Amino acid sequence: MNSHWHYRALALLLALLSWYLVIGRERVDTWFQVKIETAGLADGLVLRGVPREYLDVLVHGPKGLVRKIEPGALVYTLDARKLVPGLNTIVIEPDAIPLSKLFEVTEIRPSKLEIAVEKRISKTVPVRMIFREGLKRDYKLSGHLEPAQVTVSGPESLVREMTDVSIQALGLPDDSSGQFETLANVVSPDQVEASPRVVKAQVAYQLNTREVAVDVPVRIVSHERTGVSVSPEVVMLRFKAPLSLLREGAWRGLLDAFVEIDSKAAPGRHEVTYRVTLPQGCELIQARPEKVAVLIK
Repeated sequence: MNSHWHYRALALLLALLSWYLVIGRERVDTWFQVKIETAGLADGLVLRGVPREYLDVLVHGPKGLVRKIEPGALVYTLDARKLVPGLNTIVIEPDAIPLSKLFEVTEIRPSKLEIAVEKRISKTVPVRMIFREGLKRDYKLSGHLEPAQVTVSGPESLVREMTDVSIQALGLPDDSSGQFETLANVVSPDQVEASPRVVKAQVAYQLNTREVAVDVPVRIVSHERTGVSVSPEVVMLRFKAPLSLLREGAWRGLLDAFVEIDSKAAPGRHEVTYRVTLPQGCELIQARPEKVAVLIK
């Protein structure tokens, strides 16, 4: 068997040749996406806008070999060393697509790339503190940022027009008033970088309130007693309430003034102090009169 190894090698070679003659003769056209990478851009320059990420390339070649091309491995490298500020037109030649000579690139879409390049500039701008929508209407807010200014850098046309940047909108704790510290990210336009990217916010807040005076009927809570009446039947409550609660309109149904009558209370007229229930977050300032007369028959 070992003396005939050359016959075996010849048979293998003939098999490969037959495979190539059969498969290799059938040629197909297939579209591939080729990723675009940029290299060599000079310091002090920046691409303006978001460049195209892929090229559509039509490849002509042997069917069996075309099927083995891995799309993710195809990368077109854009040589940015020759780019200058302004609009640059780059013509993409078929030879720039990294494929074996067994294949032919018959079409590229787009065949040209329009690359806008600008100078990169930097400047210092103040940072604005902002809060989530509606909070300024409901709270008195104050605070400051550390640092109060940051350096922004990016395309000249963007940076030159910038007068400030802001932080991500801040929320507040559930307390009605207080103060807190937190780290906040600086928000800048696309392609503009801020340094530092994070600042410290120190915030003091107090819920906005308003005094309200409302007439409330006095409710009698009687345990198995009948023939009980109260005078006056309506009392005036003056209280401080959050503006957010007053805007909702349902707060009136949460007000309550009542007297509780003991089942052992003797008949007759009694001067009692009534109890008051207010919505959460409200503070009672005055209740008039302070006491009511309860008549038990």
